[in-house]
Amino acid sequence: MASRQDFRMDGFKELEKALKELGPPVATKAGTEGLRKATNVMRDAVKAKAPKGDQPTKRTWRNKDGTQNSADYGRLKQNIKTRKVRSRRQHTVSYKVTTGSAFWGRFSEFGTEHEPARPWFKPAIDEVAGRVVQALQDELKKAIDKAARKART
Repeated sequence: MASRQDFRMDGFKELEKALKELGPPVATKAGTEGLRKATNVMRDAVKAKAPKGDQPTKRTWRNKDGTQNSADYGRLKQNIKTRKVRSRRQHTVSYKVTTGSAFWGRFSEFGTEHEPARPWFKPAIDEVAGRVVQALQDELKKAIDKAARKART
């Protein structure tokens, strides 16, 4: 997989101002929920574009000492998940879409010396970028409205 795909969103001046007025704890909670939903939009798009294989997923091999091992990493699509990333900075929230144990997904994304690149991860993200921003914006607006209603009562 791409080691990292960062998004920077500008033009959220009104939302940013409203979040600052709510204070860091409420803004962090709103950002957490918004980013989770936005990242789930990305996850679903990536799952839909993931290459599908027809080979068995269980692999068996013999070690040099003669012992036999096996592993079943599952299908690529089953391994694509959203994960919260621990941030080093206070009141900062990060999520990522990961392929988990399916390390071979990067082989088709970037290619190898024996196989040409067949990108699927980045094109999936590019397709849904507008929906990701909209999902984040909608969740932030909901959280701001909810906090404003609470503050009034």
